[in-house]
Amino acid sequence: MDAKRTTANQPLRVAKRRKAASGHSATEKLSATIRRGRKAEIREQARKLGLSDSAYVDEAIAAKLQLDALAEFVDELEEQHGPFSEDEIQAALAAWPSAQDQ
Repeated sequence: MDAKRTTANQPLRVAKRRKAASGHSATEKLSATIRRGRKAEIREQARKLGLSDSAYVDEAIAAKLQLDALAEFVDELEEQHGPFSEDEIQAALAAWPSAQDQ
């Protein structure tokens, strides 16, 4: 597939799973189309953190998957027990001060 002709609507391609050179975990190759300029942003941020581009993207995907799972859990709680009250939200924020910085 020619990278210049890919579109955001095309499915991601995944190569066969293979053992990583370090032996720690298996990896898969993934080809994705991203917005123009995003590649440079990824590379710059990865370098600041001392990561490869692939490691940075893998960590970002892992974080997004965790956020999605948390959102699903909150939805289930609200479905079972009703929406959170303002007091409950404030108590949760007080227990997690770093959340207020975002």
